[in-house]
Amino acid sequence: MSKFEGNFAGKNIIPYRSRGGKQYSPNDIEQFLRRFKLCTALRLIGKLSGRILTSRKGTLFIRNFPVSNGILAYLSMKLIENSNDYRSQDMTIDDLLKAIDMFFGLPDPFESDKENPQGCLIRFGSSQLDYDREVHHILPRTIIIYRDLWDTVVNSNKVNIANAIQEISGLNLKEIFVLSFAFTEKSKKGFFHLYEHEGYFEPLKKYFSPDKQQAFADWISCSYSEFRRLSRSDNLPTIDYDKFRFNPLHLKPAIIPDRNLRPGYSQVYITPIPSLVYERVTRGLYFNLADHFRKENHNPFRAAFGSVFQEYVGLLLKNTFGESNVKREWEYGSKNNSKATPDWFVIQNNIAVLIEVKQSGLYLESKKWGEVEKIQEDLLKSIGAGVEQMWKFENDIANDLYTFPSWFNGIQITERLVVTYDRSYFLNSLLKDEIRQLYPHVEENYHWHTIAIEELEYFLGIVGTNFIEALAEKRLDVEGVEMDFRDYYARKYSADDIKNPYLSHVYDEFFGELGFPPTEVEEEQL
Repeated sequence: MSKFEGNFAGKNIIPYRSRGGKQYSPNDIEQFLRRFKLCTALRLIGKLSGRILTSRKGTLFIRNFPVSNGILAYLSMKLIENSNDYRSQDMTIDDLLKAIDMFFGLPDPFESDKENPQGCLIRFGSSQLDYDREVHHILPRTIIIYRDLWDTVVNSNKVNIANAIQEISGLNLKEIFVLSFAFTEKSKKGFFHLYEHEGYFEPLKKYFSPDKQQAFADWISCSYSEFRRLSRSDNLPTIDYDKFRFNPLHLKPAIIPDRNLRPGYSQVYITPIPSLVYERVTRGLYFNLADHFRKENHNPFRAAFGSVFQEYVGLLLKNTFGESNVKREWEYGSKNNSKATPDWFVIQNNIAVLIEVKQSGLYLESKKWGEVEKIQEDLLKSIGAGVEQMWKFENDIANDLYTFPSWFNGIQITERLVVTYDRSYFLNSLLKDEIRQLYPHVEENYHWHTIAIEELEYFLGIVGTNFIEALAEKRLDVEGVEMDFRDYYARKYSADDIKNPYLSHVYDEFFGELGFPPTEVEEEQL
C-alpha cells in the first residue's frame, strides 16, 4: 500500500493507494465481504472503532494500514448489505485489513469524470472528516438550545419541542443524555446489552428502568433488513460514488443481529462505530426533529430553529464580551423598502465585527455527490446570502442612504463572520471561491470569515475578548486565511486547550444536578 501526501488549506490530504496500485470495484468488496459471518465481523469493526474513540485520535495504524471510522463505517454498511449471521467464516484482523486495502483501490469520480477538484474535496469532508468532529461542547449546546432557549424565542414556542422529543424517542431530554453517556461507554467493545444489575450510580437509578433503557435502544437501533432498506435508498450518479452514499449508521448506530452472539443472554446490540451512539442523540437530534415536523413545502421546526440558533450565537457572544458590547439586528430603511442588518454586532473600542447566522452551509445532496452546480445552488441560499446581506449593509452605510442609531456613529467595521450550525469543510477556501463567482459585484477585497458553530465555540474559548484581534490576525496570515478555524488553531493549541468557559459551566452544572462531581465525567472520553 502506498500513500501520497499533500496539504490543502491546512488539511493534510493523504490519498492512499492499494497494494500494487490495484483497482477494485464496490462489487469486488461485496464479493469479498459476503463470506464472513456478519455479527462477528461487525463486532470486530466495533472493537477497533472503540479503540479509536478511546485513543482520541482520528486514525489508528495497524501494520501500516490507516484505520479510520469513515472507512470502517463504509465496510460495515457493505457487510450488512451482503452478508448474514449464518456464514461459517469469522473475519480476522488480516481479513479486515485486506478489505481496507480494497477500499483504497476504489475509484473516485474525480479520476474518471475529470471533474473540478471542488467535488472531490467536498465528498472527502463528508465521508471522512465528519467522523472526527469536535464533541467538547455538543452536550451543553444541545441543552441550551432545546431546554433553555427554545420557549423564550418569539414564535419558536409554537413548536412544542419537549413533546416532539418525547414522541420521537419515548424519553425526555435529560433521560436521553444520561442514557447516551451510559450506552456509549458500554459500546466501546463493539456491542452493548441493556443494564440488568444495579451497578450504576445510585442517584441515576430512575433513568435506568427497563422501559427507559428499551425506549433508548429502540430509538437508536434497527434490524439488518431495516438497515438494508435505508442504505439502498440512494440513487447514485454512477457506481463510482458508492463510498459516498449516506450511511444509515448515522441514524441507527446500533444493529440488532439475526442471531444472538451469546445464546441465553439478553438481546445484544452491535455498534460498529460506538461514537455514533452519542452523536445520534445530540447532534443528530436536529435531523430527527426536522424529519418529524416536515410538511409539504414547509417545516415549522427549521423555521423556529433558525431563530433559536441565532439567539444561541448571541448568548455565546454576550457571555464572552458582556451584554453592552453585543448588539442585535434591527430593521432600517423606509416602510416600503425595509431592510435587515446582519444578525449580531460585536463592538470593542469603536471597532465592529458583523456576524450573520445561517443554519446550513451545504445540504446533504451536495455533500454526498459534490456536484458543483448543486453546491452553488446551496451557497446562494446560505453562506452566500449572508455575505451579500453584510455587503449591502456596508454599502448603505458608505453611501449614507439611511439613518442609523446614534451608537453606531464613528464605528469602523473591520471583520465579518458567517456562522453555520451545520458543518462543512473548506469554508474559507473552496467555498469562498465559489461565492465570489456567484456574487461578482462584491469587490475582490471584501473579506469575510466563515466558521461552523463548533469552531466558534472553541475559538471564543481560546481568544476570549481578543476576538477582533484574532480575526484580523487570521485574515492577514497568508496561509491561515484560507484555513478552516479548527485547522488554523490546531497549529497553536492542543485539544486540551480548547474549552469554552461558559459551555463548560453548563456541562458541569448538568452533571452536578445528577450528583456527579464535575471531574468524574469527561466528555472528551466520548
